[in-house]
Amino acid sequence: MARPGQWLRAFMQPGIVASCIAVVVGCGASRIPGTLRGYEIVVEQKDPQALELARAMRAYGFRVRPAVRGGSRATAALVFFVFSEPGRGQPNWLHLRLADTRSGMILAAAAVPLDSVGPSLRERAVAAVRALTTSP
Repeated sequence: MARPGQWLRAFMQPGIVASCIAVVVGCGASRIPGTLRGYEIVVEQKDPQALELARAMRAYGFRVRPAVRGGSRATAALVFFVFSEPGRGQPNWLHLRLADTRSGMILAAAAVPLDSVGPSLRERAVAAVRALTTSP
């Protein structure tokens, strides 16, 4: 039978702790598509929807900041807008684009029909980030 604290001492060995941390960090990063890995995401947090989008992106594993900085690592800017086709009864869509801040190249794009997600800004943001990360 092991003495009290023996299991804790065995677990706290440097190699085991480092392995556990690598597994936890690796699991979070694997949710981010390969085309977006290594990018920091700029979300100008000027309105409530932008704040929720930034929060949802952080929760998904992205590094998010509020403004572009010169000389920083690869950065993508989030551009989003709500659009509806002309005519009665047309649904509103939340369109999103992630563009490289240096080249302007679109890295990811998605559109979410707002009538199919919940009414809260948080639900819209989570659905939008999910759509951005699963789009081809």
